[in-house]
Amino acid sequence: MTQSEHRTSEVLSTLAARHEGERISLQDLLDALKDQGFGLLLLVLALPNAIPGPMIPGFSLVFALGLIPLGLQMMCGSHEPRLPRWLLRRSFDKEMFRRFAGRTAPFLARTERWLKPRPNWLTSSLGEKFIGGAVVVFSLVLALPVPFGNLPLGLGISVIACGMLEGDGVALWIGLIGSGVALAWNLLILFAGAEVLMFLGLQLVG
Repeated sequence: MTQSEHRTSEVLSTLAARHEGERISLQDLLDALKDQGFGLLLLVLALPNAIPGPMIPGFSLVFALGLIPLGLQMMCGSHEPRLPRWLLRRSFDKEMFRRFAGRTAPFLARTERWLKPRPNWLTSSLGEKFIGGAVVVFSLVLALPVPFGNLPLGLGISVIACGMLEGDGVALWIGLIGSGVALAWNLLILFAGAEVLMFLGLQLVG
C-alpha cells in the first residue's frame, strides 16, 4: 500500500477536466486511481452506512455484499480491484461526472488535510492482506440487521478506506480499532437480543 503521487481529490478533478470523450467509464476511473482504487470503492460502499438515517430493511446487506469481495481480493494480494467486465464498462456522462467531482473533491480535500503518508506495518503488503480479512469480517456483521449497529461499523470501515487512500497507517489503526469496538457492540446487541427472546420463550412455555 503506497501513497499515490496525487491525492484522490486531485485525481477526480483532473479526470473530469482532461478526459477525452463524452463518457467516463468505471474502468477509466480505476485506471486514474491506480493503487487508490480499493480505498475509494471501500469508501463509496461504507459511507452510506455511516450516515444517520431511517432504518431500511436490507439496506446494509446490499453494501456489505459489495465490500466482501473487495476484502477477499485484498486478502489474496491484489493491489487493484478486479470487477466484472460488464461493470467496468458502465459509464457516466462527462458533464455528470464533472458535477460529481465538483461536489466530491472539496469534501475529500478537507478530509485529506487530516491525513498524510504515515507508513507502518499496516501499509505493507502483509498489512493490506490483514486489512482485507478484517474488512470481510466487519462486512459479514454489517450485513446483519442489527439495530443501531450498522452506523459505527460503517464509520469504522470509512476511516479504514480513508487511511488506504492516503497511505496513512495511523488512520488505518484508528479505523481498525473503531471497527473492532463496533463489532463488539454488534455482538453484544445480538447476544442481548437472543437472551431476551429466550427469556420470553421460557415465560410463554411456563
